[in-house]
Amino acid sequence: MQNTITPIAKDTFIAMFTHDLKTPINSGIFALEMLLKNSSDNLNDFQKELLTDLLNSSKYMKRLTENALCKFRADNGNLTLNKEKVSVKKLVKDCIEETKYILNEKNQKLKFYCSQKDISANVDVLELTRVINNLISNASKYSDKNSVIDVVLKKIDNKIYFQIQDYGCGIKMKELDNVFEKYVRLSNNQKSAGTGLGLYITKLIIEAHNGNINIESKPKKGTKITFSIPE
Repeated sequence: MQNTITPIAKDTFIAMFTHDLKTPINSGIFALEMLLKNSSDNLNDFQKELLTDLLNSSKYMKRLTENALCKFRADNGNLTLNKEKVSVKKLVKDCIEETKYILNEKNQKLKFYCSQKDISANVDVLELTRVINNLISNASKYSDKNSVIDVVLKKIDNKIYFQIQDYGCGIKMKELDNVFEKYVRLSNNQKSAGTGLGLYITKLIIEAHNGNINIESKPKKGTKITFSIPE
């Protein structure tokens, strides 16, 4: 008779497994970066594009493993923030650049709107980057090819507001209440990899910043997610 693994043991196993994956993933990223940097003159455009795609896919895999580890830390009360004053506008632009390959796969365009010259806040750069990357990745996943995703950043009084709007398949009303729960993957017509942790972790990180996050969605009309954090 097989023994049943308790939920705690399962989470511990996932944490150990993803932690062990970090070393080979980081090694692969380092090797690809070195190859692109030192062999650029000897590669044709197709080879460079292929290596760049492999590099970006490896970085995406790294984010998935980091999400699992972040979830484990949060569940065990170990999600601590290392805040510093940074330009949130620059951080968002960096995230858009980093996730560009995800959009390129489906020929999607992301439009960024920020009328203010700069917006700064006291945040944990690594964790807020994780949040924005998760939201861009999700918006792309549930949007059609050749579609547009809108991102808005603004500051009102002493709060920073980030909004991401896609015009994809949307979310059914019965799924909205559970969208920020762990291991929940929304139904759509496209096959896509994921852990079902992205929005769960996003909510944890925003709340750790003393912020709020909410979602609005209509089937076949798209989804809008907005979060706010103190300056």
